[in-house]
Amino acid sequence: MPANDHPHVMTPPPLLHLGGLLIGYSLDQVFGWRLPDIAPWSWLATALLIPALGLLLWTLLLFLRHRTTVMPHRAASHLITGGPFRLSRNPIYLSFALLHLACALSLQSVGMLAALLPVLYVMDRHVIAAEEAFHARRFGADWEAFRTRTRRWL
Repeated sequence: MPANDHPHVMTPPPLLHLGGLLIGYSLDQVFGWRLPDIAPWSWLATALLIPALGLLLWTLLLFLRHRTTVMPHRAASHLITGGPFRLSRNPIYLSFALLHLACALSLQSVGMLAALLPVLYVMDRHVIAAEEAFHARRFGADWEAFRTRTRRWL
């Protein structure tokens, strides 16, 4: 593998979600969108926020323990397949999606909810696809075995 081989991720995933949240908020402001005012939105947002933060922290700690990069545009030195990676090939991106959803619900934002779909599409088709192409080159048969037994999202 060439020394300069890395995933060709153009936009950091947190910025994609932040952009989606800002666009969604803007749409709410322009069109006056708001979810119906009912109490369960805040409870549901909290119910999503807690596991999302726990999943994110657990995954980041695994990256630290394995001494590999968490940056999607840099070459991973280790293929992590344990912990939350047993359930999802992308637990950090799953936690970002849950955080996006929690934010939208807590603010009763129709625009943020609507923006989540295109953000997830870009994440799936561009960010994750670039990372997975790199992992196939870098980790070969180990990657294929992991890819076969573990879903992309859940």
